Amino acid sequence: MLSKRDKLFLAADRLGCLVCPVCRAPLTRAGDDLACPARHRLNVNRKGCLNVLSQQVDSCYDAALFDARRRVFAAGCYDAVAEAIEALLPTGDHRLLDAGCGDGWYLDALLSRHESWCGAGADISRDAIFRATDLPCTALWLVADLRRLPFADGSFTAVMDVLTPASYDEFRRVLAPGGLLIKVYPGCGYLKELRAARGMAPYEEGQVDAYLREKASVVGERHVTVTHPVTPELWHDFVWMTPLMQDLSAEEKDAIAAKPAETVTVDLHVAACRLEV
Repeated sequence: MLSKRDKLFLAADRLGCLVCPVCRAPLTRAGDDLACPARHRLNVNRKGCLNVLSQQVDSCYDAALFDARRRVFAAGCYDAVAEAIEALLPTGDHRLLDAGCGDGWYLDALLSRHESWCGAGADISRDAIFRATDLPCTALWLVADLRRLPFADGSFTAVMDVLTPASYDEFRRVLAPGGLLIKVYPGCGYLKELRAARGMAPYEEGQVDAYLREKASVVGERHVTVTHPVTPELWHDFVWMTPLMQDLSAEEKDAIAAKPAETVTVDLHVAACRLEV
């Protein structure tokens, strides 16, 4: 059985597109690290990930959020979203980048279904990436700024951007000619029960969609709308996993969790886009 570190080296070798965050020269294995010809070295964490941030960034996403998120996803609440992403990708092998991957669920879902595909997941949250390394797929996990990714130009056939602010210029750079950006963003009904529990109006569509169409050409779309019956336990997990609640104290979250709704709605747009200039 491969160690997490060995899985990272295997994934990096399959992708073959890592570049030095200092000089942008190619990185190759050097013992238990990675190094470029100029001898800049990049440590490979024992947890099986790379950290290429120039300084650590604090995140409001804590262990409780990721634990709750994992249970929500394990319950199948976002399976239809992964299926929509898969349906929008052309047939054939893919080199995927999950930009803003969180704990890596979407990338793992796709790589687990397609053994010949390879991929990388990047997020600014170290805790999220540490969780991603626990997943069974062989992927290159890294803590990174999405505005400056350590990959060569044209490295990926597709970039996934799921509920994350997009860095369109950088995504364009790392996409191969003809590659796709798969953008996932909320519909008006997204988590409407949770928004109501906080006294928030439904999500207003339009701004993200308009900006996306200004930056990219949409060549394929899916609209995923699923209303899931939820147990009180699953409602609690939704409350604790959503960024909608992250400005609340634990006591305030528990108060909302103590009054469960019967359903939660996942309403998301999935768009396949071209970013050619």
